[in-house]
Amino acid sequence: MATYRMSVLGGEKPDAGVPLDLVSNQITSATAPSIGNLLAYVMADGGADEGLYILFRVPKNYVGSPKIGVIGVLDGTPGASETLGFGFRKRAVADNESADGTFDAEQTVSSTIGSSGSNHADEDQLVTSITLTGGDYDVDDMVYGYIYLDASGTTYAGNFLLTEVFFEYADA
Repeated sequence: MATYRMSVLGGEKPDAGVPLDLVSNQITSATAPSIGNLLAYVMADGGADEGLYILFRVPKNYVGSPKIGVIGVLDGTPGASETLGFGFRKRAVADNESADGTFDAEQTVSSTIGSSGSNHADEDQLVTSITLTGGDYDVDDMVYGYIYLDASGTTYAGNFLLTEVFFEYADA
């Protein structure tokens, strides 16, 4: 059995408060060519959940152990006990099944990113994922979802520059 990560960006729609911007407009980056020449979604805890609407198809070799994850860069030095949390809500739909309807309940992850936790610093890359309910996904399902910075699980005052969203899963 192997574990795979599949990018799910492409076709996403950000909330109004989540602009797509050059990384160099957010952090001090090295002279070009560098990460500063790339785009990232700028996410911040504004007191409400803010994120991206995404869609992806569950791959043919999917068996189980699903996760949804994010990769990005911290823009600001986290305090010792500051937390960063993300949430995911979705609707997984099979052929000949109604796609319209309310997304399922949220699934979340939150972790301490400062020195009393994972010890991240300003401009560090951060990778985290949410373990999903395996029985909700079947091969070829289209997953319509909302991945967001979870305001109730975040105390970090800086920005999170989202560069990647992935679906992680196991095959046979």
